[in-house]
Amino acid sequence: MGMLDLDKKYLQSAYEYFHRLNITYYLLIAGPLVGFCYAYLQHQAAGGLQPTVYLSWVHVVLIIGAALIIFLGYRNYRQALQTVDSDWPFQQKLAFFYHKSRELYGYYMVSNALAALGLYLTGEQLFAGVYAVVLVVFSLFRPTFRRIVRDLKLTKAEEEKLVGAQPYYED
Repeated sequence: MGMLDLDKKYLQSAYEYFHRLNITYYLLIAGPLVGFCYAYLQHQAAGGLQPTVYLSWVHVVLIIGAALIIFLGYRNYRQALQTVDSDWPFQQKLAFFYHKSRELYGYYMVSNALAALGLYLTGEQLFAGVYAVVLVVFSLFRPTFRRIVRDLKLTKAEEEKLVGAQPYYED
């Protein structure tokens, strides 16, 4: 854990921690959303989204790529969480969760970007659906109190500290 800087501002209080996690989450959703909106508006101006008549290699590559990226992101996230030691200091656990969540959101951002790219390239409704599905998966991993407690297996005292008004400073 030497690479994680425990003096980061986001590790000082519940407000800072949840604020940073949420900003990261929404920024990584927003990137592909801009591309999706652009592609959608371009195709709407040209007559609307079209149904998918047949699957081409573009369809297969982008859809399988999006699904594979979701799977790999989730698997890596879950495997990383198994390395969390209950003896780690509270701030170290939070820093670890923050970094692993960012990685997971990065995977999901790329998956959403592939769906937006598919919409841009084909103008087909299929990719609007793929985008929506990936967005739903993304939303399942929104940073919440419950997710952090469950994924890090925090103790009752750590749970209280997580949302408490007290600073996160080590005792």
